[in-house]
Amino acid sequence: MSRFFILIPLIIVALLQSNLADAQQFGGNPARMRWRQINTDTARVIFPEGFDSVARRVAAFISQVSLKDQLSLGKKLEKIDIVLQNQPVITNGYVSMGPFRSEFYTTPSPDNYDPSSLSWLAQLTVHEYRHVQQYNNFNNGLSAVMKKLFGQEGYALAVNAAVPNWFFEGDAVYSESLLAPHGRGTLPFFLKAFPALWQSGKDYSWMKIRNGSLKDYVPNHYDLGYLLVNYGSRQHGYDFWRKITRDASAYKGLFYPLQKSVQRHSGISYKDFRQNAFNHYKAQYQLENPGMLVDSLNVFASNTKTFTQYTFPFQLSETSLLYQKSSNNHRTGFYIKGPEGERLLRLRDISIEDQYSYRNGKIVYAAYESHPRWRWVSYNVIKVLDVATGQQRTITHQSRYFSPDISDDGKTIVTNSVALDGRSALTFLNAANGSVLRALINDSVNYFSNPKFLNDSTVVAVLRNKDATTAIAAVDVFSGSIKNITPPSSTVIGNIAINNGKIYFTASKHLKDELFYYDLAQQQLFQLPTPGVGSYFASSDFNKLNWSMFTADGFQLQQTDEIRAKWQPLSMDAFVNNQTGLVTDSIHASDQLMTASPPHAVPQSYRKLTHPFNFHSWRPNYSDPEFSFTIYGNNILNTTETQLYYVYNENDRTHTAGGAITYGGLFPYISLGSNYTFDRRAFASNKLRQWNEWNNYIGVSVPLNWTSNRTYKTLNIGSNYYYRTDFNKGPTKNQFKELQFSYLAHGISWTQQVQTTVQDIYPRWGYSINTQFRHALNLYDSWQGYGGAILYLPGLLRAHSLVLNGAVQYAGSEQRVFGNRTAFARGYSGRDSAGIYTARANYHFPVFYPDCGFANIFYLQRVRANIFYDYTRAFNKKDTHQSTLQSTGAEIYLDTKWWNQHPLTFGFRAGSLLSAIPGQDRKPFFEFILPTSLIPR
Repeated sequence: MSRFFILIPLIIVALLQSNLADAQQFGGNPARMRWRQINTDTARVIFPEGFDSVARRVAAFISQVSLKDQLSLGKKLEKIDIVLQNQPVITNGYVSMGPFRSEFYTTPSPDNYDPSSLSWLAQLTVHEYRHVQQYNNFNNGLSAVMKKLFGQEGYALAVNAAVPNWFFEGDAVYSESLLAPHGRGTLPFFLKAFPALWQSGKDYSWMKIRNGSLKDYVPNHYDLGYLLVNYGSRQHGYDFWRKITRDASAYKGLFYPLQKSVQRHSGISYKDFRQNAFNHYKAQYQLENPGMLVDSLNVFASNTKTFTQYTFPFQLSETSLLYQKSSNNHRTGFYIKGPEGERLLRLRDISIEDQYSYRNGKIVYAAYESHPRWRWVSYNVIKVLDVATGQQRTITHQSRYFSPDISDDGKTIVTNSVALDGRSALTFLNAANGSVLRALINDSVNYFSNPKFLNDSTVVAVLRNKDATTAIAAVDVFSGSIKNITPPSSTVIGNIAINNGKIYFTASKHLKDELFYYDLAQQQLFQLPTPGVGSYFASSDFNKLNWSMFTADGFQLQQTDEIRAKWQPLSMDAFVNNQTGLVTDSIHASDQLMTASPPHAVPQSYRKLTHPFNFHSWRPNYSDPEFSFTIYGNNILNTTETQLYYVYNENDRTHTAGGAITYGGLFPYISLGSNYTFDRRAFASNKLRQWNEWNNYIGVSVPLNWTSNRTYKTLNIGSNYYYRTDFNKGPTKNQFKELQFSYLAHGISWTQQVQTTVQDIYPRWGYSINTQFRHALNLYDSWQGYGGAILYLPGLLRAHSLVLNGAVQYAGSEQRVFGNRTAFARGYSGRDSAGIYTARANYHFPVFYPDCGFANIFYLQRVRANIFYDYTRAFNKKDTHQSTLQSTGAEIYLDTKWWNQHPLTFGFRAGSLLSAIPGQDRKPFFEFILPTSLIPR
């Protein structure tokens, strides 16, 4: 019986939040897209028409990975559907339950350090298919019971509660580090987080490491998970985690199943296991001999109150420095530090990469934009910013460009472009209008990373080759010929900057990323030993050398005089032949993976509406006074959402059965729904009326969401037709007219807001407008109009928010068949009214950031408060008296995490009623604010 007790918190969380992956996009691909599939015994790879070669490679990688028994978590195999998404410019991938499927974002990252120089498809496949293997083999014990009781979402909830997210991601990174060359476990950039904390002497509690912080830098669960999984495998063998996760997912033990399993199979407590792992890595990093360190100056003192970091410094003059700055309470922007102090040049437009370039008064960078309707479709467009005037131009539209650089004369931009078929090209643009001058493609190059102008006829770039090597190379602008400057090798290279015939860059060496430059005239490589765990973004001009050093407080600017920099010559052999990372063993699968043969399966067409209902999960719920049970369905391409449900109302003892479906594959969403309610009862003219009620609706809506410049925008337009039929029954059935009633409901909403930072409770700037209109078509002469607006303004201090709300609702006849949609002043009960006017003022602010918890169950990240004032006026047409309702008070919110993973916000409200109305005196009131599934950011 003890094991079933642990289901109680699981079910509670299931009722509070959805378990669908955040990355899923409903109806996100253009209607014109056609799909094909490759079917194998391990996976069905679904891909856009014309993407056959990429799909074959993914299928080949999966076949190879599935054969590596050394890392097996078990023998269970459930075939998965994998959808290749080539439309987004974002680099990502995920595996989800509900339904069980995976989606691969096929555009590579522009950053060589994350993920790496490895073929993106190979690394993505190894990592995500590891998640498939995890879900396949955790179907044990109580996790299996939850799957039978609640379907795939219930199974995912049980597994995620038993096996922490650090294992899911750490194990996947460990797999990619052993099975693929240049997996992230071999990269100092990926490993830099914990060594930075250890070097600074910061000793955070385990719960803070697990749950993060809104004020301090804390490594994420990928970093933590890789270290623990790697250590456990090194100390106890490859099958160590197989045994642990088998027992944990079966819930062997009352509470903390994974912790108990670690103790059972390692012979030491979970706490000692963690500490031993950290001590092991501390010893490895202490063995690193930094040699002769550079004498550098911190440009800024580290901000110990708010996490703040600085990247990509460029010397504008002997006394002025340009750089990029971001923090937990400031949006990313371009800043200049000069003799007069620091000033903001301009906030950066929303971007998915941090890189930018500067030359002769011009900044050039790539910014992110998205398609309004088709959410999978996104772009990277080129922006040019004039440092002198602060004016910015957008010179490309609906493009897929990354890491641009501008020529000395400001007339040409070189950038990497990625086509929908995955091919990378070195592209040259007219800086005035963004037109393409020429594009260079080389079949041996996977990706042209970080291109920089050497002169008018030569561009230097880091090439990611198809054999998973990298090299700095010079590319002829006109002929496209390539000449390697460094030999192709496994050494990961990035962050190129060029000045006076010297190519500055960062490269991996042992357990650090160090600064290097190559002198083209001398044909000699030099290294600069630096303090810290990694140095990045080096640039040199006006006899100053600038870079960012990674610390426990993030990237911090360093500066020294070039003449004082102690550069040391380094042979090219020593540069390309060095061991990096913490994985010292290998399964030697790299060659087989990179040369894997595609399966013999013949690509076939795949219909968008394959398995349109695809019921995958079912869930009970209770919301006073209703009990419900709902079955959920989504097809694999996520263009249909289906629900079947049963509801029992304990107040009026009615039973309702119904269903709904939404199709999102066309420009408008199309929704259909129907439900039938049994045994409705009501008294009319002192007579009991009994009836069954049938409600139906059909609707269309156009949900538009897009990102551009510095704001997110949302426009929703929709109309629904509702039809209700009553079927009288009982002894008085013939004494009442059977109701047949229909009405239309229309709505338009518009929202625009700026990016939020980690500490922002609400956007510093933004607004939202919502209008709705409902009107009867027969039986009643009734209509209702509603309009509401929200305005977000900055408060007195950072992370403070002033939120102003206003709403008006008016009913156009005495027959008010539509319920209220306007909230009354807090503390008062709502009432039926012909007209309602409401205004609210809220001032939200953080109180403190405790970063503490107990028992690995509850963690408190932030305590925040809100001071409010509400005003409502309500009236009826025949009433001479108008009700004026006012209240004021304060709210305390707790932003928490439960079981180290699930964010929940709940709070308490205390207020005073300022207006006396019949049946409700002026008095204080106290309320509990129910938890929500998302903490506002």
